[in-house]
Amino acid sequence: MTYKEQVKSRLANYKLTTLGVVENGKWKTNDKEYPHILPVKQMELNFLEPYRTGLTNFTKQQRVHLHRDFHHLNSSQAICLNFFYPLIEENQLSLLLDILKFSNEDIDFAQFEKILDRTEGTNFDFYIKLKSGKQIFFEIKYTESGFGKQNASEVYQEKYEGVYKERLTGKLRIGTDNYDSLMKNYQLLRNISYVDATDQSLLVIIYPEGNLKLKKEYEDLLNNVIDPDLHKNMRLITWENLWKDLMESLASSPTFPQRLRDQYILFGEKYL
Repeated sequence: MTYKEQVKSRLANYKLTTLGVVENGKWKTNDKEYPHILPVKQMELNFLEPYRTGLTNFTKQQRVHLHRDFHHLNSSQAICLNFFYPLIEENQLSLLLDILKFSNEDIDFAQFEKILDRTEGTNFDFYIKLKSGKQIFFEIKYTESGFGKQNASEVYQEKYEGVYKERLTGKLRIGTDNYDSLMKNYQLLRNISYVDATDQSLLVIIYPEGNLKLKKEYEDLLNNVIDPDLHKNMRLITWENLWKDLMESLASSPTFPQRLRDQYILFGEKYL
């Protein structure tokens, strides 16, 4: 089986044995039932139990738009919310900064589904602004088979000329066809257009180590398209390594709430 098929099979068993949900949910694009999908009426079960109530209330209060496929157990939005929200609620996002080597920084604010430029429209899965002015942009992946692409068209040619031509200037290797590269790497280059080699802002892409297609696509882009000066502003991290580092941080002190520890134990059992 492919990595995606393996995860779906494991999550189907998780739905039955851990969540106790027998009914299968529907994929709205074809109205067919699948065992790794929750019924829409039970989609809140995609939040891990320790912070389920808090997350349910948070997404409503903050008007976090849940994606159409949020009731899929392999939803990348669910993995994002399950990982980052407990750190926000417990005021422990500094643990994440330590892991990312921003130890001497203070957080100004953090936000899910952050859009910085509504004219351009890129939506970051998670975003942190530091009091120093530095920014950390997070792109979250799980079972996706690749990063988003687009077919060349008059509409995208106009958007390239009006928006991305300037935003990508100096960020791609000399001799690169910037428009062609944008079409082939649309999601990643939109993200990359927000970081600059002259500052210390960082684009963090998180993916599971078993999803080799994502790793290859990222490395091909890094090695063949992105200007080397910008490499320091980009980081590819596996969920496994991030989770391991966080678990080690939580184990280093008895002062962390047990609920927080329980959350990430369950996170590892569900996703990793």
